[in-house]
Amino acid sequence: MENDNKKDQQRLGQLKNLVMLASADEKMTDSELAILLAVASREKLTPEEFNKVIDDPDSVPITLPEDEDTKLEYLRDMVAMMMIDGELDEREMTICKLYAIALGYRSSIVDGMIAGIVDQLDAEETPCDE
Repeated sequence: MENDNKKDQQRLGQLKNLVMLASADEKMTDSELAILLAVASREKLTPEEFNKVIDDPDSVPITLPEDEDTKLEYLRDMVAMMMIDGELDEREMTICKLYAIALGYRSSIVDGMIAGIVDQLDAEETPCDE
């Protein structure tokens, strides 16, 4: 049961991180809200949990994931949120880098990791001309 609670806290914490990132430029766009809703759906958060995080993100503790796949998925979410408005805001980039370091990635590789995820997300949005 303790493991389930930890997973619940991780999922809520991920949404909180994304809310904080979306709010870094002091405006939340419809596109950013769409990402938040998609992540909430993927993470199987209830509407009540979603609203709690949106309305009072400070009430949600951050519990970082331990497994590598989840860490990468959560970092990818952060980068996608950062990119959604088509601008790489410096405040958002700083938050994203700090999050990657908090996940346990060495600061010396974080820039490269984020750049790789940006390239990957760009490639997914651009269909091949074949």
